[in-house]
Amino acid sequence: MRRVCPKCDVPLFVLHFRDLDVDFCHQCRGLWLDAGELEAIMTRTGAHTNDPLLGFQKQAGTEPKGRPHLCPRCDTALHEIQVEHAGSPTLTLDKCPRGHGLWFDDHELQQLLAMFPPDSGAGNTIELLNELFGVQSKP
Repeated sequence: MRRVCPKCDVPLFVLHFRDLDVDFCHQCRGLWLDAGELEAIMTRTGAHTNDPLLGFQKQAGTEPKGRPHLCPRCDTALHEIQVEHAGSPTLTLDKCPRGHGLWFDDHELQQLLAMFPPDSGAGNTIELLNELFGVQSKP
């Protein structure tokens, strides 16, 4: 089954970069990470995956009103979860209620990683993502 963007309903592209495969929508620039891929990307870049902030993935979430966005793996309506961290705006993410993975709108993954403490190594992951998507790093 070909994976489809939950927002645009167009096929997702598999981007292969430095031994990482991620599902990407060229239209909205969204990103699908299968369960465990967020931690795998963080580990590959030397970031710590034991930060309590990653606990957001265990939230049950709620099905949003309106047209549902469907999981690229199972076509179940994605649920919204809130990620809160002191000093950062609340981030609303989409996750499969069956545990298949997470959907990140354009730059949401970088926003999530920016919430991690500076000593977590998440900055390295942000740099990798910026390189993958051709984003210039801030000096």
